[in-house]
Amino acid sequence: MKYAVIAGALSLFSITAAANQTSGLSYDYVEVGYAKMDVDDLDDLSFDGYAVKISKQLSDNWYLTGMYASTSDEMSNSVSEDYRDIYQNGEYVGTSTLNTQGTLDAEFTRIELGAGYIQRLSAVTNIDYSINLGKLKYSTDFDFTVEERFNGQVFSSSEEGYSDSDSADILSANIQIRHLLTDKFEVNAGVGYERLHDEESDNNLVLKAGVNYTLTEKATLGASYRYVDEYADIAATLRYYF
Repeated sequence: MKYAVIAGALSLFSITAAANQTSGLSYDYVEVGYAKMDVDDLDDLSFDGYAVKISKQLSDNWYLTGMYASTSDEMSNSVSEDYRDIYQNGEYVGTSTLNTQGTLDAEFTRIELGAGYIQRLSAVTNIDYSINLGKLKYSTDFDFTVEERFNGQVFSSSEEGYSDSDSADILSANIQIRHLLTDKFEVNAGVGYERLHDEESDNNLVLKAGVNYTLTEKATLGASYRYVDEYADIAATLRYYF
């Protein structure tokens, strides 16, 4: 799998902490949000998209979680240059132009299922440990068009394109601490390990931090930053507790 697949694939995530007056540090919620990825070696691309996450607490200490996410970006480039001289009745009337345009669409989709254990240190502080399994899919569509034009008219044109896709299995393990500074404001931080398994399997150390602010008894807003070696993620989410 190409570098862009490995690097971009790790981009998707959702914020993993929230607090409100009734739920405290509950793990029963549905979350939707905006995700953005920046990769050091892919400065021309910035993948934007969304993530949906659900978490269900089974007991005082155990919970299940699932996530689906999709991000994409489009890049295009066009070049116009003089191509050939045009003659009518043996007289030169101008020079045609050769116009080329290429468009690249890239998309990452990611699905994960996981289980976790909750360790309660106090009424306002939790540590949770989780293991997740999933699948990543990367796809690209490329279109290339060439046209010869003169005086606003197209003399000739050609178009070609191709599509490509690849996938990798995901294994991750994470440790996170969640702490309530007040009944409306939570901070969280974590460290983890993530592996994409394919013909070019890669191991990555994950670092992340986030904050969450309570809007109502059931809803919170959050923001998160996640760093993995050569790329970084920024996310903003809305979480609803049930």
